[in-house]
Amino acid sequence: MAVDRLTRKLFLTMKLARERLDQRLAVHGGSLQQWVLMRILAEEPQPSHRELAERMFVSGATVTHHLDRLEAGGLVTRIRSTGDRRVVHVNLTPVGAERLAQLESVADATDSEVRALLTVTEAETLHRLLTKLHDRLAEAPQGETLAS
Repeated sequence: MAVDRLTRKLFLTMKLARERLDQRLAVHGGSLQQWVLMRILAEEPQPSHRELAERMFVSGATVTHHLDRLEAGGLVTRIRSTGDRRVVHVNLTPVGAERLAQLESVADATDSEVRALLTVTEAETLHRLLTKLHDRLAEAPQGETLAS
């Protein structure tokens, strides 16, 4: 009998949830990566490209690609740092804030649909456990054994 590993189940579940949310955001002219990026900008004013890449767990080139598209749509602006010309900070524009509000409502509706598949207690427990797992994985140095 094959063991269904937790990491495999997490990956497959994340893939289904991600595809569902990304498809719904696309109907409204967005994507999951754009929504995540714009959420960061709404929560943290003027992060640099590097800070955005770190927060999104993607490469700098990937962030630049998304920022190019968002800037072309008037959703973000870039401002070169006066202290270090190599650093570029990013801001959400008022139009970007409006788009983010639209995407947030899509994400909220999708979240409600996923939560409806579970009881309230199950959803709360799952959220708590996923948060705990996320935090512990984020604290663990790469390449080291996680169990203590």
